[in-house]
Amino acid sequence: MPANSDFEQMEQDTRWCTCDVLVVGAGLVGAAVAAKLVTEGLNVAVLEPTQAIGGATERAVGLVPTGLPMPFAQAVQQYERSVAQALWQLTIDNRASLTSAADRLGVELERPGSLVLASSPAEADLLRSSAELLSEDGISAEYQDRDPLGRGFTAALYYPDDVVVDSAALAKRLFEAHKVAVRTGSEVYALQQAGDDVLVLAHGSTIKVSTVVLTVDAYAPLIDAYFADKVAPVCGYTLTTYPLDQQLVSIPGNAGPFSFRQRKDGRLVFTAWSRQYEIAAAGPDDNSSEVDLMRFVGQHFPEARREFAQREPSIMGMSADGLPLIGALPLLPQVFFAVGFAGLGLSLAFAAADLLTGLIVRGAEPELLSDRRLDKPH
Repeated sequence: MPANSDFEQMEQDTRWCTCDVLVVGAGLVGAAVAAKLVTEGLNVAVLEPTQAIGGATERAVGLVPTGLPMPFAQAVQQYERSVAQALWQLTIDNRASLTSAADRLGVELERPGSLVLASSPAEADLLRSSAELLSEDGISAEYQDRDPLGRGFTAALYYPDDVVVDSAALAKRLFEAHKVAVRTGSEVYALQQAGDDVLVLAHGSTIKVSTVVLTVDAYAPLIDAYFADKVAPVCGYTLTTYPLDQQLVSIPGNAGPFSFRQRKDGRLVFTAWSRQYEIAAAGPDDNSSEVDLMRFVGQHFPEARREFAQREPSIMGMSADGLPLIGALPLLPQVFFAVGFAGLGLSLAFAAADLLTGLIVRGAEPELLSDRRLDKPH
């Protein structure tokens, strides 16, 4: 199929995209996938439903953490030891790939490490057990039986190798460096088989292409019914302060569903996400991520509670078991996807790009993140 080097200026009367692969979604996952496919010799173009590259990526704290948002010992109980170990290693490999890409592209990285914080003795026990198990698996993590931030936590697990990055800036540089054209403000609402190709129906565009990749996370069910019982929307919320004169946080951290970081300009960023599958139509209630985050800030960072400059809600997509889904649509096998990250975009974007590219180019099964795992009897 001939390449089109000027996708954004394509003729409006035909509206056909002549790329090899059309990626839907311009967040960090979409950028990592697009860049990886380009290195395989494919011509790639991207559609983004919003007006800005980055999507939910722009509201991230920017922490690239080791592991999942739960203590390793808890993951061992939920997934079994070998699976938990493989998942933690996947995030470590992802961080190595992300760090290499950021260094190569001139995107600034901070290397403060990160903290996983306990809020109760029971959580502290989980962190202590996690440190012991991680040591056995050769993963660097240090248990501390106190709160290194002095913020009312019970204990902490320190991952020394974790980094912080401006994820939106990294996504933009990936697109630029690999000469991937991105068209913003073009929301895809349907996919149809069109002979040997796929017809992509979007607002303002109708595109015929041989291969499609969906990296739209929470919006996947709006594009294809296959995701209706596999990816559910969950609430996220971000609070950002005005620049503060004092440094309250020297190391970014996670405490349950909450993450926080203080930027170089003094701004504190707090995020929260919910594991509940339904978003209340009436707005925040006592169980909403917004209210929970405000309580968290008031309890642990009271100096910041009157300093908020931005309050931003977001929606993320979560799979039934909390891990991303990589695969191809059964009825449209030329449509591939990496969705359901629910806050794991920075942890797994580059690893997912490798796995998805392996599936598209070589037919390799995407291992732990395969969507087929949800079809297996439990």
